[in-house]
Amino acid sequence: MTVGEQAGLTRNPLSSRTRELDLQSTNQSESEDFMRVLIFSIIIIFNFLLSTTWLQGIAIGGIMPNIALIILVCYALLRDDIEGAIMGFFMGLLADMLFGNIIGVSTLLMTLLGYFAAKPFREFFKENYIAPLLLVGASTLAYEFLYYVVNFLLLGRTDFWRYLVTIILPTTVYNLVLCIFIYRAIYAINNKLEDKYGKI
Repeated sequence: MTVGEQAGLTRNPLSSRTRELDLQSTNQSESEDFMRVLIFSIIIIFNFLLSTTWLQGIAIGGIMPNIALIILVCYALLRDDIEGAIMGFFMGLLADMLFGNIIGVSTLLMTLLGYFAAKPFREFFKENYIAPLLLVGASTLAYEFLYYVVNFLLLGRTDFWRYLVTIILPTTVYNLVLCIFIYRAIYAINNKLEDKYGKI
């Protein structure tokens, strides 16, 4: 046996181990991708069910909380801007299909909110509820104001103060109350998944 053949045999175990590690890494990556898609799907379906059933029953004075926006902001805060934007797109599209007067308005607004929601708080203690409360409050005000501009102001309906008092402010308060409970739930789910799969 030549020296080259001996060297080749010596390298084989390492080569085999490297292939094993590559295969494990590929399997783990596929598992993480599957979990990400599964989580997206569950959240969007859950939001759809809430929007079409339960929310109708908890309306106060005709005002319903924007559960989709709360979920989106909390999710983006715990994850990142790209995932937030993707989820915002699908949630906004769903909102347009169910409730929108003009298709595309909620899709655009929710996509932008999902992308920018986590920007001010890149590094924060996730156990702290101040950040999600601030972001949900600011996001609700921004969303409802821009929604008013596109769906009402541009159509000549200029009674902004009435819209502010009867829609924007009550919705913001309602969202802030529910934000604490929704953020706790998403935070707990995110922690369990990261403990099991790492940061997927």
